[in-house]
Amino acid sequence: MYQLGLKSLQLQLLLLAIIVTLSVADVPRPVGVPLYKASLYAPRSDKSWVCLDSKKTIRHTQINDDFCDCEDGSDEPGTSACPNAVFNCENVGFRQQDIQSSRVNDGICDCCDGSDEWEDGGNKCANTCLELGRAEEEIKRSLADLHKRGSEKRAELISKGKQMRTEREARHKVLQQRRNEQEAIKAEKEQLKKNAEAAEAEALEIYKEQQREKDAAAAEAAKSQEDSQTMRYESEAAFIKYDTNKDGFVEVTELMVDMTLDRDRNGIVTVEEAKYFLDERDRIDLDSFYDLSWPRIKPLKMLAEGIFKPPTVEDVEHPEEDEGEEEGQTGPTGSDQLPIEEGREQEGAYGEEDLYEDEEGEADVGVGSVADATHPEPDYDPETKHLIDLANEARNAYSEAEQKVREIENEIRDIQDQTSKDYGLNEEYAALDGECFTFEDREYLYTFCPFERASQKQRSSGHETNLGSYEQWIGEGDKKYQKQKYAHGTACWNGPQRLTIVDFKCGLENAIKSVAEPNRCEYNYVFETPAACDGVVADDTRQRDEL
Repeated sequence: MYQLGLKSLQLQLLLLAIIVTLSVADVPRPVGVPLYKASLYAPRSDKSWVCLDSKKTIRHTQINDDFCDCEDGSDEPGTSACPNAVFNCENVGFRQQDIQSSRVNDGICDCCDGSDEWEDGGNKCANTCLELGRAEEEIKRSLADLHKRGSEKRAELISKGKQMRTEREARHKVLQQRRNEQEAIKAEKEQLKKNAEAAEAEALEIYKEQQREKDAAAAEAAKSQEDSQTMRYESEAAFIKYDTNKDGFVEVTELMVDMTLDRDRNGIVTVEEAKYFLDERDRIDLDSFYDLSWPRIKPLKMLAEGIFKPPTVEDVEHPEEDEGEEEGQTGPTGSDQLPIEEGREQEGAYGEEDLYEDEEGEADVGVGSVADATHPEPDYDPETKHLIDLANEARNAYSEAEQKVREIENEIRDIQDQTSKDYGLNEEYAALDGECFTFEDREYLYTFCPFERASQKQRSSGHETNLGSYEQWIGEGDKKYQKQKYAHGTACWNGPQRLTIVDFKCGLENAIKSVAEPNRCEYNYVFETPAACDGVVADDTRQRDEL
């Protein structure tokens, strides 16, 4: 049936061409004047004629006399006398065509019917209009078939796009409800966390106070073992040794060179550590050194020499997991060390930090050191440990609730971003969002991700250049959805930011067909897709005004 229809159409075109030829021949008009303008060239009763711009009246016989009489060149449509005149090729069986009259009778056949070379009786050019007409009809039939098949796929894309929009809207409602529910859960977990952390902080404060008392008792016991005269002698000797500049004072910088005073075993004596032994002062004289500094320094010296024996595990309880909360505050995982309290009156024979464990549950001291060999790993009392565990559980529960809220909000933002995009009159381009396509030439690999970005990279390297991010549709009128703009790409060297224009053409598959750079830093992609097949072939460009 389809072939019979094509043959019928061809016969109709042939008959139409014969009828048009006969009808055109019967209407008198100057050479080069189309049928629809024939009445404009009819002579007046006095055999005169007015130029089409109405500026001059001439004799009707002056039309096509190879002399330009009218300013607009309207009196010489069939000659080359006027540079601005227009000659009309009738081209029966094909398309009418207007050419400059300067090309008339120039020895070159510009009209397919050869009518532009009419001088000396014409017949200098073969009439190829019917052949061209048939070839054009074949092209149009192919395009019509392409659009027909592409429109079927486009209908599927439209159905899919509308379904995607419906699903997004439904999902958005579900997520909003889930967000409200999860926000309530988050608020509940936050309150539980605050309560658990308050109990934890109170227990840790009690624990630290007990540790300070034990440290003070240990320091006092160590101090009582020394004879007062021996203590004075040793403190004077230590003072002289530390006072390297011999100014009668021991300063912070002079203590920082003694690694025995490295209380946290990190390999350096910090200013804070040095000041601790100077009773938080910048420098100290001999008497104050004897009263305040030497009682703190000597236990560490003895410990380093293996003379002093620290308290056993029965005397001092150590934390197990949460080493290191600040005063009245705990960390989210209990892994930070408890800081040394500022301004306390007396420390034990070793730093308080030696009592606490690091994240791995091992004492934070160097392997093979005195502390490593003599300090057993301590533990919190069961009640304190239980409160720390409860606080950690509450923090973890709150973090999980907070993460779920963020995940829901991120998904909502993605849906809102998709909803705000223009996917065409009927959502036909929606299925392209999220897809990416590539095109290779001899030098570059081009990528196109509809509604996102366009990019380029050399085949010989992995560096990718951004050619623009999706901005908007820029087609005009009913062709709005045939052209997109991608802007704000990577700036050219000493030039503007790159931008890309994407032309959408009807095709049975989604594919980039070509990439060009018509101007510096401006790129043009031709992208074929069924979404651009609207079932309408371009208007018949053959002019049949003579009908």
